[in-house]
Amino acid sequence: MTLYFYVKTLEEPKTVGETVCAANYATGQHPGDEYSWILQEGRDEPGYWEIRGKYAKLRDLTEVAIVYRIGDTVVLAEADDALAPNFADPLITKYGFDNVKWLSVAATR
Repeated sequence: MTLYFYVKTLEEPKTVGETVCAANYATGQHPGDEYSWILQEGRDEPGYWEIRGKYAKLRDLTEVAIVYRIGDTVVLAEADDALAPNFADPLITKYGFDNVKWLSVAATR
């Protein structure tokens, strides 16, 4: 399943994305065993951002979600449902339950 989070806020998509990224950092038992989410500006459109997973031992970044604005709402789109708490917890903590909505979309076959 794919999740879409909708945050009613006038803050910029970058700020909302940074909120989620700041809450997603983990270190392991060994040196260099660090995993974090970083925010990168999208290449194709202004105001479009990508949340990417960064593992210290690998060069490639994995796409976690995309972030953009629709009206007075910031959308965090195409997130894997296994990562739901990684998004919901920081978003609800900062913006409140009433300002965060989500949709679950079944993958096409």
